[in-house]
Amino acid sequence: MTMSSTSTINQKARARRTFCVEEANRSLPFVSRVVADIVELHDQVVILRRTMERVELGLHGADPRVLEDDYRDAMRRLRDLVRELDLVGVDLQDFERGVVNFPTLHRRQRAVLSWRLGEPTVGFWHGLDEGTELRRSVDMLVS
Repeated sequence: MTMSSTSTINQKARARRTFCVEEANRSLPFVSRVVADIVELHDQVVILRRTMERVELGLHGADPRVLEDDYRDAMRRLRDLVRELDLVGVDLQDFERGVVNFPTLHRRQRAVLSWRLGEPTVGFWHGLDEGTELRRSVDMLVS
């Protein structure tokens, strides 16, 4: 089997993967550590980008090559962390607040379980076309 066919199989398997609330909660120790790292690293990337812009305007004396290297390294680490979540089957929705979605089913329709960094458990869900502002309690999922 070639690498691309293995990748295609993994993508198809991931596309079918859904979580129940208990499965999502069991993954939280790992997911929360990765998301905390993403939020922290995202903050660093934003600061680096702003500093690079200030250097370009002549408002900061930092070495632009060092900043560019640091920025590239941070972006690579950020991509690696997002890939970690992807391998679990979780979709990162917000780098700043640390919001992730766990694919799920509600009444045979695709939906997502929604978790935000700092929340003790996965306690909310919403439809695929709805944003986090429309999150509802997972208690509604029990049928």
